[in-house]
Amino acid sequence: MKPNVAIILANYNYGEYVIDAIKSIDRQTYDGKIKIFLVNDGSTDDSWTKILDYAYKNSNNIKLENKTFESSYYNGQYESIEDEEKFKFINISNSGASTARNVAMWEAWDWADVFGILDADDEYKPEKINKLVDILIEHDEVGVAYADYDIVKDYTDLKYTSHEFKQSYSKEKLLNSCVVHSGSLVKKNYLEKVVLTNKEIFDSRLHGPGSGKFVGCTEDYDLWLRLSNYCIMCHVPESLSVVRESGKNQSMKMTSETFQQNAKILSSRIL
Repeated sequence: MKPNVAIILANYNYGEYVIDAIKSIDRQTYDGKIKIFLVNDGSTDDSWTKILDYAYKNSNNIKLENKTFESSYYNGQYESIEDEEKFKFINISNSGASTARNVAMWEAWDWADVFGILDADDEYKPEKINKLVDILIEHDEVGVAYADYDIVKDYTDLKYTSHEFKQSYSKEKLLNSCVVHSGSLVKKNYLEKVVLTNKEIFDSRLHGPGSGKFVGCTEDYDLWLRLSNYCIMCHVPESLSVVRESGKNQSMKMTSETFQQNAKILSSRIL
């Protein structure tokens, strides 16, 4: 049996791209089960309308839910539309990408064996899940698999695509820079070891792409630092994702003050 793969997708105001991100999962060659757990983080554009339209056009087995959600990692309104075999799309109040990912991951927790992280303005190439899951299956000590990616720059007059090569993992390299790609695949049995005391997986004090008023870019790195105490991270030297630089990316909004605040949290993981 191939492991169940939950794709965790947080969206904030990426209505222009989010359906392409979803469709890139639909095109995967993986012959195990894949389910998308998307959280729309209180977008103010037409994202949620497009997501709902996609859901109704691609499923005849829809389940709807509306409730006030209360937990240690999110409190607020919660609206969802689900096809039990294909996807669960959730709409919450704007809380930051880390919180949105946490909501998605706990929704997927009982079902998933492996988690894939995907930003709403990026895409997986068709063979990505299959190739990275093969690595995770083959080696028990490998908890994270990551690959290279193409960067598409389309927010200036000069539009072009470049290739980003990630270094092979070592703990020493990771302590000096984030060599692991944000869109990696992670085994649940290792994630269980790094859940924070408030049940967060991504630290909500750190925020990722498309977070509204929540600015930051170190939430992935923080997770990799915690996981590196328990598992090996394996690099596949092949471009398996498309990463879009649209001018909306949170890393472009990072201030020195915010970076220093985030750096203190990261330092506490290392010391």
